[in-house]
Amino acid sequence: MSSKRSVELGRDARLFLLFLSEINLVMGALFFVYPSLVIGLWPWTVKALAVRFIGAIFLAIAFGCWSALRAKIWQRAKILVLVGGTFFGITSIVSIVLAISQGGGYGISTWTVYFLVASLGNFYLLNRYGWTRKPQDRLAGGRPWMTARWFFRIQTIVVGIFGAMMLLLPDLAQRQFWPWSVATQSMQMFAALFLATCLATGWASIQTDIGRMRVLLPLDAIFPSLALLAVGIHWDQVSANALVTGVWVFLYSFVATGSTFLYISLQSMD
Repeated sequence: MSSKRSVELGRDARLFLLFLSEINLVMGALFFVYPSLVIGLWPWTVKALAVRFIGAIFLAIAFGCWSALRAKIWQRAKILVLVGGTFFGITSIVSIVLAISQGGGYGISTWTVYFLVASLGNFYLLNRYGWTRKPQDRLAGGRPWMTARWFFRIQTIVVGIFGAMMLLLPDLAQRQFWPWSVATQSMQMFAALFLATCLATGWASIQTDIGRMRVLLPLDAIFPSLALLAVGIHWDQVSANALVTGVWVFLYSFVATGSTFLYISLQSMD
């Protein structure tokens, strides 16, 4: 490989991301469209709205994998690998703790293995290709687009604060600001996505390369869009507290609309 060329995703990375995307696409579609069929297969108690939220996460991950594959260059795709490793890593810990407390079982063991394999696969790629840029990886920079920077910064702060509380203090988060009733494990799984997103948006907020910012946006747009759709379908399960519900609807709408706008704008700027 020429020392003047940016490091591209190798065959192992492409195969893993393709494999992960297809699994998450199938699971996400099934969870989101037919939640009643999979409630009994999930390792902890969930209702249809939570199942659709989980389906939205899986579908967002599928789109994230495709975005990474489309980016081709490792230094643009690596942030999505970190997102996947972080999300599946935290979720696997949540699942392991539950398995220990319940004494194991086939169902929870299967899901735990999947979460662990997905997490370890992503972290293997991070170790294999490295996070630090090499001389040939210096991508052409430009003037920072302040609209994108402030969008990512705001999102980083919001999802970081809420994600940390949801992971470490799930019962408090449930009582104070989550708009519908969920199991502790579901709350912590949602927190895993929030914290993984926090890492990604924080990283994106300091980039000047358009491709690095754009690669994150499909995942960033798909999840809140599907989450809003899920809430609309199950509006009867949402809290009657208009303030709490309004804040979450606004935040999801802000992220979904902002990510879509930025993606379209950055496409035209590239």
